[in-house]
Amino acid sequence: MSEDWGFARAADMARTVDERFELAWIATIEAAWQAADLDNGAFGFVLAMADGRRVYWLYTSDDAEAGRPEDFDSIELAVGETPSAPDGARWYDPERLNARLAVMRRFA
Repeated sequence: MSEDWGFARAADMARTVDERFELAWIATIEAAWQAADLDNGAFGFVLAMADGRRVYWLYTSDDAEAGRPEDFDSIELAVGETPSAPDGARWYDPERLNARLAVMRRFA
């Protein structure tokens, strides 16, 4: 599972928390982590929102393509707060993901 796929699914699931959600609400992705294998994935995204808030998205999937459970949580963060990632997760530079976000906004 790629981080692109994890972010796209998290963005889809964000609408379950707030059906008015739009990708334009995200100013930038500040940080991201991934822990995934062939069947399961866990993804975390620290988002700077256009309204000044910081939000942490946590998306997990137990092979969603096979119809298994997915879960999503959106947590508001305090200034300077960074959530911890689970053991085995890999933090990565979200630059490429921010470029993908710009493309996704054009089609939203």
